[in-house]
Amino acid sequence: MIFARPELLWLAAALPLLLVAMLALYARRRRRAVKALGDRELVRRLGAGELARFPVARLLLLVPAAAALGAAIADPRWGAESVESHSAAFNVALAADVSKSMWAKDVAPNRLERERMLARLVLQELPTDRFGIVVFAGRAYVLTPLTVDHGALELYVDALDPEMVSQGGTSLASAIRQATGLVIADPKIKGDRAVVLMTDGEALEEEADVLDAARSAAGAGVRIFAAGVGTTEGSPIPDYDPATNQEIGWKRDLDGSIVVSHLNEALLRQVAQITQGQYFRLADPGATGALTAALRAMRRAPGTQGRQVEQKEQYVWFVGLALLCLVLDTILARRALLRAEHATGSQQVSAGLPAPDAAGSTASTTEAA
Repeated sequence: MIFARPELLWLAAALPLLLVAMLALYARRRRRAVKALGDRELVRRLGAGELARFPVARLLLLVPAAAALGAAIADPRWGAESVESHSAAFNVALAADVSKSMWAKDVAPNRLERERMLARLVLQELPTDRFGIVVFAGRAYVLTPLTVDHGALELYVDALDPEMVSQGGTSLASAIRQATGLVIADPKIKGDRAVVLMTDGEALEEEADVLDAARSAAGAGVRIFAAGVGTTEGSPIPDYDPATNQEIGWKRDLDGSIVVSHLNEALLRQVAQITQGQYFRLADPGATGALTAALRAMRRAPGTQGRQVEQKEQYVWFVGLALLCLVLDTILARRALLRAEHATGSQQVSAGLPAPDAAGSTASTTEAA
């Protein structure tokens, strides 16, 4: 037996413990009620002696019911069944800027980590689509081919670092061309094609080259969703000691002035507009959600179809056990109440008092004159 949601299995232990605590408080209140009524023997003779006892029978029924419900929530499965599977997907290239300007901290904790966070979120939100990763700085290259193995892709995302590309600077044109080539590599695969361009937009090349690359992407039917990482106010770029990886100051120009990196929104907007894509500034609230929603709306092509073996959902047995225990508890509680009413009636008869009628009221033996 396995559990499809093992992270919720703790409820199988927590719910019974919570129930035991509630029953203990319930029994404590009943004992206090008996004490307030007066003499315990008199209370027993009146048929309320059960109030002073701990409800062991209820404990033995309700605790298994709570444990069964907790296990049912964790979705237990065993056995096997053959199910028909269908897949539909489209191609997406994650083009990640790994230039040293991504160390800037104008967005917390820094641009590079925000880029990683966006890539992880996109992979999690689109679990059935094909993704590939392109990294770029002064040049670009394909880090992974298109794949639906998102677990492997996330490992590459975690490893994104400026040291991956030896040539410094930022070449957006090269990134766009490499990402476009990646998503259109197999013409037999139908469906939309998209590039998520994650960068601060600072290109150390002519803007005309970048726009030409965007037009080529548009001609190939590729839409670019540009994610601007950083702020227009900009930030200095930290400098790190390659031996210790400790921050030792700021990046400087040849004249000794500190380099300040800015988000180039104008260029990224043009790239997105040319390809009929969209531009998102990651610093804005809701930007990542809007980006994933735009990708989710893309047209997907039917993929493979077949049958696969899966383990059967068996939570119904645990729910049934819980319901059985609750029904038995209700029946036993009702029987205890009837016994108490019968005992009360017997005590009244032995004391020369009229017994209660079916409605629970004392039958009158005399009529008013």
